[in-house]
Amino acid sequence: MEFERIEGTSWHWPLLLSVVFLNICLPSLVLSYGVFLVHLAELDVPLWQGFGATTIFIVTYGLSQCWCRDAADSWGGTIGYRVMAAIGLWTIVIGLLVCAFVSYQIQPIIYGILGGLGSSLISAQVDAVVFETYDSRLGLIRGTCFAGQAVGQALFPHLLTELIETYGYSFSFIVYSGILLQALPAILLLRVNDSVKKPLSFSRYSDLAKTYAIFSNEGLDNNYYTAEVQLHDLSKKCWKSPSDDNLHREVDLNNDEVGFENDNSTITPPPSPEEKRRNIFGVEILPEIPEESEDEDEEFYASDKDVNMNKKRLSNAIKRLSTLGDSLDDYINKQIRRDSRQSENSDINEYSEVEVTYDNISPVTDIQREKIFNSFSFRCHSAYASMRRRMWMPSYRVYRIKRRLLYFMYNLNDTFIKPLTRSLSCWKFYPSLLLAFTKLSLTGISFVLLPILGTQILPPISTTEINFFMSLHGFTWVCFLLSTPWLAQTPKRNYKYVAVLGLVTSTGACFLLAEAHNHDTFSIGCVVAGFGYGAITSCCETAIQDFVGARKWPKIHSTLETLSAVLFGVFSLGSSFLFSEEGGLQFALFILGVLLSVVTFVWLILALVSIYITKVRSARLGRRWLS
Repeated sequence: MEFERIEGTSWHWPLLLSVVFLNICLPSLVLSYGVFLVHLAELDVPLWQGFGATTIFIVTYGLSQCWCRDAADSWGGTIGYRVMAAIGLWTIVIGLLVCAFVSYQIQPIIYGILGGLGSSLISAQVDAVVFETYDSRLGLIRGTCFAGQAVGQALFPHLLTELIETYGYSFSFIVYSGILLQALPAILLLRVNDSVKKPLSFSRYSDLAKTYAIFSNEGLDNNYYTAEVQLHDLSKKCWKSPSDDNLHREVDLNNDEVGFENDNSTITPPPSPEEKRRNIFGVEILPEIPEESEDEDEEFYASDKDVNMNKKRLSNAIKRLSTLGDSLDDYINKQIRRDSRQSENSDINEYSEVEVTYDNISPVTDIQREKIFNSFSFRCHSAYASMRRRMWMPSYRVYRIKRRLLYFMYNLNDTFIKPLTRSLSCWKFYPSLLLAFTKLSLTGISFVLLPILGTQILPPISTTEINFFMSLHGFTWVCFLLSTPWLAQTPKRNYKYVAVLGLVTSTGACFLLAEAHNHDTFSIGCVVAGFGYGAITSCCETAIQDFVGARKWPKIHSTLETLSAVLFGVFSLGSSFLFSEEGGLQFALFILGVLLSVVTFVWLILALVSIYITKVRSARLGRRWLS
């Protein structure tokens, strides 16, 4: 059954402006980090150490994104999205403030961990709010968000350079954190309009939502075809006579009738009176009068016998207790101290051994035994035994710790291990992993190395010109994103062709930048890289989702993010060893170009196979059918 799409919904301009503003400011932590890297090189910090900030940032972001997305689903509502996004923003701000007061060697670690974790929290909330609000314009809104990232990538290099030249390298982090703190009003606008109830087909959990609606009878009034029997209001049913039954009659909405103005209907049927009932023919039925029988007399006499037996047992128990009390008095009066007897005999040892049994409440089956000594060693042994029992006896605190550890292990299994085993068994996961790794590599390596690469070209390019080339890169990115309305109307099966085009362009840009030795070649490489990166970012996720299928995409999504981040971390660690050598930056870009050419070849084959199946093969089958 098809549902009508919500085309008449508004654009929610405050929310749209807040989302675009967040995409302008926050991704600049990675896209504009090359400016900090240039100044770190001037401060004699090793290039591989400064480059580690973006690597740690992306790895932290990829490993925490799946958990933050689950938290966004459970913390949703009018306040949950804003609270979690505000926590993420304060995490980023605190990380930048700490970077201003620590040494240059520790800055990349703090910048990467706190910045990646805070950005992951904010992006999860933004994605959740965008999905819940813009259901029919999701592709266009995502293109607008990417355009905001491109604008931020064009503006922030100039801003950061001005901050560093004015306030110095360390104190520029404080001003930068104050600029990012201005995103807090935009975060306060992240809310979902609960008054507009969207159909269940647009829910991220549509299968579960439809099942719940069927069993709760929510979809019956909206023309859902189900096998569930509709519940009736039993307050309208007449329990005296079927002729007066108004259950299946249409409800008259006239306010003149009694009972419709203050209708306090309930599903619970009213109790029928026992003293006056009618059968189906309208004849009154008198209440049943219980008849006496001989069995009741036998039960009465049996109950008397039980009472007499209980009285006898009680009297015998009282006699036994009195006898036991007399014997206890005799035992107490005749008690003699053991130590007084031991003082008379000199051959007896200093202490006496008494075996004491401790029956713990804990679920320990064996009985713990220890010996009591009437000396200083006795007190030491008893203190040791009591301490041991307190440590090993299960308490509620230990129980809570075990439960939390068990919950964490189950969550770790459901988030990483189980999706990993499921994803590795699917062959479509590996080309998808290569494409996701390509996007991260272009973001974390090509973007970051562009400013530092411009300083090594002969003659060296000034910082102002490098920032201009970064803005040119963002401008070409925006130029490709102008085709977002066309992409939003394009079928998802065609996104892979645009992704292949972006891979080819990015591969050529990497080889061009690897061989750039003058001003003109570097500028052309920045322009080509902007077009390629725009095509990949716009079509990467949709192409992967269409390639693996709508059913397998939720199962491999988290694994795709985590494994691609781990692969990027390994590749960045291996590339960092080349930075200390002469021409190492361009050689690292050359290796990246080789990897991109492999990914391009794989996805080109997949695109050709898709064209053969959808175009050539279907045309041949159509001709055979016509002939």
